[in-house]
Amino acid sequence: MLLVVTAAVWLAIALATWRDAHRELDALLDAHLAQSASLLIAQSAHELEELDLDDLRELAPYGQHVAFQVWNEGRDLVLKSVDAPTSRFSTIDRGFSDATIGRTDWRVYSGWDRKRRALVQVAERRAPRERLATRIAMSTVMPLIFGLPLLGLAVAWIVARALRPVQSLMREVERRSPQALDPIILPDVPREVMPLVARMNQLFARVRQTLQQERQFAANAAHELRNPLAALRVQAEVARDAADETIARAALDQVIEACDRLTRLISQLLLLARVGEAGAPREPCSLDALAREVVAAVAPAALEAGHELALEAAAPVVVQGNATLLEALLRNLLDNAMRHGGSGLHILVSVAVCGSLAQLEVIDDGVGIDAAELEGLGTPFHRPPGTAAAGSGLGLALVRRIAEWHGGSVIFVPGDAGRGLRATVALPLSPA
Repeated sequence: MLLVVTAAVWLAIALATWRDAHRELDALLDAHLAQSASLLIAQSAHELEELDLDDLRELAPYGQHVAFQVWNEGRDLVLKSVDAPTSRFSTIDRGFSDATIGRTDWRVYSGWDRKRRALVQVAERRAPRERLATRIAMSTVMPLIFGLPLLGLAVAWIVARALRPVQSLMREVERRSPQALDPIILPDVPREVMPLVARMNQLFARVRQTLQQERQFAANAAHELRNPLAALRVQAEVARDAADETIARAALDQVIEACDRLTRLISQLLLLARVGEAGAPREPCSLDALAREVVAAVAPAALEAGHELALEAAAPVVVQGNATLLEALLRNLLDNAMRHGGSGLHILVSVAVCGSLAQLEVIDDGVGIDAAELEGLGTPFHRPPGTAAAGSGLGLALVRRIAEWHGGSVIFVPGDAGRGLRATVALPLSPA
């Protein structure tokens, strides 16, 4: 493609050069015609008869193709060259003009003497004039045309030399297996190619980190699923072998509870895997309205467990996001507070605007968590030591993942007066 563009530009330059040379030579030949006419005009009437016509022809290039006429007052022919016709070359009596007489095309210059008694017309045959102009123009253009292949070879050599590092990079990538994510190290990498190599190494590092996280996630998920499944099997065997109906029923209740835990765990795993998918829609969401709906839905379970649930929501607080994911975020925060905060909690859900951010907080006054463990909250399958309530450690991981997917963040700090836990989610406000 580069060679085609170069050839097209080169040929365009050659064509422009040919046209300019042709035009300049035309102007030069016209100037010689005007000079010849000026010589004739300068002669007095009695001197015209003594004028050497061979000297006149020498004034114009290609002189054997030049003819002239001298007309008395523009009507009577008083002098002409041998090859000039007896009729006027042109009816135009001043300046340049083109004329055709018989089968011959002429380029004519006409002019009067000072007393406007003698009209002089000097003409040059067009055909030899065009041949001369074309030959000289071509002599100017031909080096450009013959130089085009040399230019093409030079461009091809330069491009091949410049792309040699890229070809080395291509071969290095082709040799790699899908599992080879080590940085690319090439000797003598040109400065122009270094940004490409650096970006590829950064990509490899991100992919390597992502794969490590996925492997760790899969291992943790397998471990978390293995324990409930083992407990489920034990309770099923107890129910099968129990002779007492009461024991069998209690074992079946444990089976149902284990199934519920597994269902919750699998749902959280699926949601955690789906967060960040390109297909998840984003649209303006009223965070205050969403908080009211979630609090209203969770309130019966909270009251039944002996908790008090309150809401403080400014209106309106609109963010650009996915309503389903934001609802899951708030539900997981409330579920975490009710499961791990203890009994008789006061739980406050707050929605407010803080600068350019929407701020969603869930605050409880429960048993809280050691300050050293706060940093680990939000890590998949992380459960602080001494946690009594059942769980998988995925709820707060979902909260963090959803907040980050929305371009926000989540922090966990001790609650008011050092009691309980305060979870603060900051999300960008929707553009007005």
